[in-house]
Amino acid sequence: MKCQRLKEGDRQCYNKTIMIKLLKYKSNQKEKTAFYCSDYGKFDFELYHSFKSTPYTNPPEWFETLKWGAGKGVEMAMLDILKENGITGQEYIQEENGRVDFVRQGVTIHGYIDAMTTGDKVNSFGLKAGCPIEIKSINNKNAFDIKNYDNGEPRENYVAQLSIYMDSLGVDTGYLFVSSIDGLNTYWFECKHIKDKVYKCGKVEIDLDVEYKRWKNVFENYIQKDIEPEIDVRYKIPVKDIVWDKVSKGDIGKARNGHKVIGDADSWKIQYSNWKDLILKKQGVTAGYTDAEVAIINELTRGYTTWK
Repeated sequence: MKCQRLKEGDRQCYNKTIMIKLLKYKSNQKEKTAFYCSDYGKFDFELYHSFKSTPYTNPPEWFETLKWGAGKGVEMAMLDILKENGITGQEYIQEENGRVDFVRQGVTIHGYIDAMTTGDKVNSFGLKAGCPIEIKSINNKNAFDIKNYDNGEPRENYVAQLSIYMDSLGVDTGYLFVSSIDGLNTYWFECKHIKDKVYKCGKVEIDLDVEYKRWKNVFENYIQKDIEPEIDVRYKIPVKDIVWDKVSKGDIGKARNGHKVIGDADSWKIQYSNWKDLILKKQGVTAGYTDAEVAIINELTRGYTTWK
């Protein structure tokens, strides 16, 4: 890093870009001994390596902690609002009052409920007492998520997490409270137990038995046997195998500029995995597109803006 000498013993760094790149964050990788309610939808591969405490190949960057902190701050503020309005008891503390530990399909599941409705049967808002409330925040710029919430479609993994809490308590009602970080987009959904292990929140329906059985399979046939599961989701589909007229023009434009990789439907999960490099190594691909791949993409998608 270059610094400009001002006076003896005093230096002023002027290359801020280099300084920011030098910032570090030490990630504490905790030992995992149970499934978490938030594990819903995670790859078998990730669950396996979480239990095995495999060192991250892609640990969180320092700037990612900023969005976590912002999200946590908003969620705590939302909890304060629930308490002020008498929806949640003033004494409620997630770490002390919200812990759940239970077993389904032979596997131990652990979690912490964000909040609970208070009262004897029904409170002044008409909410059933003794029901879990899942509190979540949305990035202000996540227009895709916000549009889905506007359409009554909360994120599936949030609905699942709430449903698991409902199942652990044996209640048929739960609530999902969501807000963008700036507070300009807020949502309140009621989640209902439909049948067996099936729950519905807005337009999203979850069958927990499917996930519980998957966790059981991962635990018994992979984790306990020390067998690494495969990932059946491709980070990168070979560019010549992509049906380009089925890809959105926006994504084609990003791919042509090397700003987006076209993979299978859930490939975005790989992008955010703490073992992304390990997954790519297993799949025999590199991150992003090479110049040669971009050249092929540009040839295969020539004139795409006029496609119908």
